[in-house]
Amino acid sequence: MDVTEQKATLNEVRLNEAFREAMRRFATTVSIISCSDEEGRLHGMSATAVASVCVEPPTLLICINNSTATRGALSRSGRSCVNILRVRSFHSELSQVFSGKMRGDDRFRLGNWDRAADGLPFLADAQANLFCHVDRTLDYQTHTLFLGRVYATRAEEQVDALLYQNGKYSIAYPVLDGREYSVTNVAT
Repeated sequence: MDVTEQKATLNEVRLNEAFREAMRRFATTVSIISCSDEEGRLHGMSATAVASVCVEPPTLLICINNSTATRGALSRSGRSCVNILRVRSFHSELSQVFSGKMRGDDRFRLGNWDRAADGLPFLADAQANLFCHVDRTLDYQTHTLFLGRVYATRAEEQVDALLYQNGKYSIAYPVLDGREYSVTNVAT
């Protein structure tokens, strides 16, 4: 590798690190993506890369790393549930379990899991559940982007979504007069 290539590689590494640091400023809602495979085994993972695409038809964007078992199961089954986690529960601990602390079906022994009429696993005490059929996918670098057409929803009346910001679980508080802003980290 010549000097020019070394500098380009170093600049790319610095850009990647700076990008990661900038992305830690996003306060994002924490979800667990759940699905089952063709043998009925349960799969799931914690996710913050979930976004609304449009209301008509109701569609979500879900970004999943290609190295996860959930990505393969979702690709094959074509259905998932986005379970939006809540604060006033042990959902921050449950998110950690689905972030790799445990593997396989054992993760579903923790939490209040149920099955929808079509067999899809969902977290019954989640802030909200969005049941989706995969409409389209796009492979991009290390991830697959799933466009999920929402076919059913369930939501709690009180808004109590668990957030993730700067590497920590967080709580959002409403801005009272347009001047106050507060995000508090939740100890995990």
